[in-house]
Amino acid sequence: MAQATTAVDRPSGPPSEPRGGAGRAPAAPGTGHAFRTDINGLRAVAVLAVVVYHAGIAIPGGFTGVDVFYVISGYLISSLLLREVDRSGSVDLVEFWTRRMRRLVPALALVVTVTLLACLLILSPLVWGRLAWHGASAMLFVSNLLFPYQGQDYFSDSVTPSPYLHTWSLGIEEQFYIFWPLLILLAVAVARRTRVPARRMLQLLFAGTFVVSLATSVWLTAAVPEWAFYVLPTRAWEFAGAALVATVPWGRLAELSRLRPALLRALLGTAGFALLALSFAVVRETDPFPGTVALLPVGGALLVLAAGSISASGTWVDRVLDLPVLQRLGDVSYSWYLWHWPFVVLTTAAVQDDAVWIKVLASVAALGAAFATYRWVENPIRFSSAMRSWRRTAAVTLVIGLAVGGITVGTRVATSAVLEREPYATAVAARAEPAPYGCTDTTETTSGTDVCLLGDVDATTTVLLLGDSHTMHWIPAFDAAAADAGLRLAVRWRHGCPAAEVKVEQPADRGPCGDFQAESVRVVDDLRPDAVVVSQAQIYGDRMQHEDGSLMTEDEVRSAWARANDELFAHLTAVSPSVVAVKDNPQLDVDPLECLTRPWSAVGDCGMPLADAERSNGDLPGISAEIWDRYDVEVWDGVWSETCDTQTCGVGDVSHPVYRDFHHLSAEYVLTKVRSVEEMLQTAVRGSSPGNNR
Repeated sequence: MAQATTAVDRPSGPPSEPRGGAGRAPAAPGTGHAFRTDINGLRAVAVLAVVVYHAGIAIPGGFTGVDVFYVISGYLISSLLLREVDRSGSVDLVEFWTRRMRRLVPALALVVTVTLLACLLILSPLVWGRLAWHGASAMLFVSNLLFPYQGQDYFSDSVTPSPYLHTWSLGIEEQFYIFWPLLILLAVAVARRTRVPARRMLQLLFAGTFVVSLATSVWLTAAVPEWAFYVLPTRAWEFAGAALVATVPWGRLAELSRLRPALLRALLGTAGFALLALSFAVVRETDPFPGTVALLPVGGALLVLAAGSISASGTWVDRVLDLPVLQRLGDVSYSWYLWHWPFVVLTTAAVQDDAVWIKVLASVAALGAAFATYRWVENPIRFSSAMRSWRRTAAVTLVIGLAVGGITVGTRVATSAVLEREPYATAVAARAEPAPYGCTDTTETTSGTDVCLLGDVDATTTVLLLGDSHTMHWIPAFDAAAADAGLRLAVRWRHGCPAAEVKVEQPADRGPCGDFQAESVRVVDDLRPDAVVVSQAQIYGDRMQHEDGSLMTEDEVRSAWARANDELFAHLTAVSPSVVAVKDNPQLDVDPLECLTRPWSAVGDCGMPLADAERSNGDLPGISAEIWDRYDVEVWDGVWSETCDTQTCGVGDVSHPVYRDFHHLSAEYVLTKVRSVEEMLQTAVRGSSPGNNR
């Protein structure tokens, strides 16, 4: 069988296994296996794709470099285990797992610890405790389970992401390292009992895993995308496909194809590179991933590996992958992957600017840290003769784990003490989810819908407040203002559901908005309110869907939002004599409370340029404004006149914050607007302009 082998303890981006290449290099010390530079070069391509993507440079599918890492890992680990099965008929689990610990843990522990200490200097105490858990989960290789549990979207750019977010990929890989040799041992045992050749049984295992996992990936990606991205069952097929490639006698296949080995190698390599380039160029964050979309990067990587398994003279692909710069990047790919994301996140947070050039500089600085880690941490520990014993490796790993665990626990304790003091206690209170408001009374409409009543519930003049969570954050002010003005306030809102009838992507624990929106129209018809105030967020541009659940394009979003709001305000103005629209507040590009409580932040650093604030919600505010004007809807500006000047929109200060997160207002700030709300309501029920904005 013409099977390429590689040195076992070489670096690998997120994957942690050997490197290798087109040109067969001398055997690595202590392994007896040739070194494949094509695999090492492919690692470099994968890590470059991920780093460039995270730097914000225009390769939209760069995140699929992680899938290339998985293919490399699956190929190398499976090749290693297959050789061991061929040689001894079994797998030494202790030795296998010891090598993994020696290879992965030291560099990871260094990055986790240094990153956490940097977070204490740069980021707000509000996030220290959460990030300490993220670091601990990274060390335990379970962050891929923690992030979806916490609702951390890998692609979200709304708030400062966790500097440990990239460790989800290590979690998947290490879980693979735990289960894969166990499955191989089980397959070997079944082969012995059934007298089926072990290699044939392993091929059945790999093929079965590929089919079942790919089907699971397609299903979960459609059903629970927030989990599908992060978990091993949806990614195992990528490893298994590589394992299948490792079992194929590519030299014999070249003979049967009647193609010259060099030609077949060139064809496979070229096709693989083409698929990888296509993946990096056309896959988008909005695509259902992994699912079938991941076949692009996985297929490309498999073809490149298959090409390198054919003994022949070098092709253009080999010459590219053999470039010295790619070989050096392949060497340090694991450390660079570990360092680059914390450098990017913490640098942009420290300078309060996420410009591409800043992220590029941070990534280059991370490369320097990667070379240092490779030279003084990775290699010395991995190749230390004193660490060859599994007992010593286990003991050192335990000590490292306890040290990092102690730092994590200490950070949690220190965080609790800090947050009890001002001004952090005020920020914690402002950030908390607002307590559910209680209805003073309820009324059942003729169509059978219960509606919450606030303000002066015995009044004969009724105002209906309608919308989503941007209605909810105004309720304390509207309740007090309606009571002072002698108005009955009916409230109708639902989190994440605009009043306009558009279909919006919802988390799994929430139902669709359609019923709420249709009932709201019936409530308007039943109540016939003297005035209707609509307060709905304008941030749904990237979440609006077709009826089949697929996301709309930008043009489709604009059209659907215009149509739905036109229908809504046409109906409201036909039913109620006075309709008011609340001009939605800006969507900030940072978490204001985190920004205000960072060690080196000044209040002015956390504001937003007026031009950016006016563009922060995309095209939807402009579309809404055109419709309001069309139907002569009164507009109340909410926060703009107070928080924005000619240049900047402010966020208050840490003792008096305007916002509780990047787009919801704080309860304290809202209550300062009671008088303004009261004036607007009184003007609305008189049927004239609110006066402070039109």
